[in-house]
Amino acid sequence: MIQITNNMIYNNINNQLDNESVSIYNLEDQISTGLQINQPQDNPAGQVNVLSYQNSLSNLTQYTSNVNQASEISALASSTASNAISVVNTAKTLALQMANGTNSTANNKAAANQVGQLINEIQQIAGTNYNGENIFTGEDTSIPSAYTSSTAYYTPPSSTSHISYNVYTYAGNNVQQKYQITQDETLAPSVTANEMFGSDNPPSSTSSSTSTTPTALLSVLSLFQAELNSNTYANNSSLIINGLSNGLSRLTAAQAAIGAKQERLTEQTTSEQTVNANIQQLLGDTQDVNIAQATTNLTQAQTTYQATLAMSSEITQLTPMLLKYLG
Repeated sequence: MIQITNNMIYNNINNQLDNESVSIYNLEDQISTGLQINQPQDNPAGQVNVLSYQNSLSNLTQYTSNVNQASEISALASSTASNAISVVNTAKTLALQMANGTNSTANNKAAANQVGQLINEIQQIAGTNYNGENIFTGEDTSIPSAYTSSTAYYTPPSSTSHISYNVYTYAGNNVQQKYQITQDETLAPSVTANEMFGSDNPPSSTSSSTSTTPTALLSVLSLFQAELNSNTYANNSSLIINGLSNGLSRLTAAQAAIGAKQERLTEQTTSEQTVNANIQQLLGDTQDVNIAQATTNLTQAQTTYQATLAMSSEITQLTPMLLKYLG
């Protein structure tokens, strides 16, 4: 037969009151913080999940920031490419107009000045920057100008005259700057000026007797300007017109490449928004408390605690008599 002592009865009462007090404290803490898990011991497995979700959200936040920045650069590159196409279309229209051979010296000079302005516009476009960094010079974003120039000479067919003009050489890096947009994917939001406008190597000789034929857009425009100034353009218009047509095709391809990058970034933005919402839901389900339910539980726990206190008081008063009777 088990002998019941005062200490046993008192310990049981104290344990019951302690447990109910802890329950009340936990519920008050949950209501105060809005969280089910305030300490690891509240739910060890849940805490592991919470940390995992929070880590995923942290990574996702960084990827989202990268995607947003890349999207802004890509949008700027796209609008800039559109401007460049407009400039080249203007140059091509002018090249066709001036090819008839009936223009006066004054007309040629005026057209040459217009071409000079178009060259400046292309150079400014090639120097487009985002937050102080050139978006068309690859990883060498600190380069203020995408091109360097050097003097070259061109000798038109069936001519002995040597026309001086500038060839333009791409000064940037052909490795494009990339952004981490997912754990396993990086993306370059822009293209290089070399992809957009081409590049000509500096002439191997500075002699005026060495003829250099331009291929890069800026070099073609420079020769166009020089021939207008020397009144020789009409005899060599096909080279310029073909060069501008090729430049336009190159630009159009570059713009299409930028457009594909924009589409990928838009897809990733949508995907990250969905993933973020799903993780937030999982995190909320794991750690957020139902305030209404917790408030109801707290009221019940407080009522139970008061009842236990009242009962323990009565038991404490009756215990000596009960033990004497049982004895």
